[in-house]
Amino acid sequence: MAHTKSQGKTNQKSNRPGQRRGVKKFGDQKITVGQIIIRQVGSKFHSGVGTKAGKDFTIYAMRPGVVKFFTKLGKKFVSVVKAKPAVKKTDKKVIEKVIEKPIKKTVKKSVSVAKA
Repeated sequence: MAHTKSQGKTNQKSNRPGQRRGVKKFGDQKITVGQIIIRQVGSKFHSGVGTKAGKDFTIYAMRPGVVKFFTKLGKKFVSVVKAKPAVKKTDKKVIEKVIEKPIKKTVKKSVSVAKA
């Protein structure tokens, strides 16, 4: 008869990796359709305009744009808004040149002819 207790359950516990939850895309970051914004347990963040929530409460983008976080009535929301078009450096130079040039106004003088 053995004098040591069996080690069954304590030895069988395996070391499992983490779930990698959290915010994946932060505010003002560009996002495309289907990209995951937040992985969470429960609805800590709610899906807003342009987003959907999966059955495991994962929030993902339904349209391309920029991620926005906001609070409404004490609840945290995530939405995807339309991205503003980026202005290139060459476009900025063109815009500055147009602004610097004075605008010439042409004035047409009307001449009235008196009937004799």
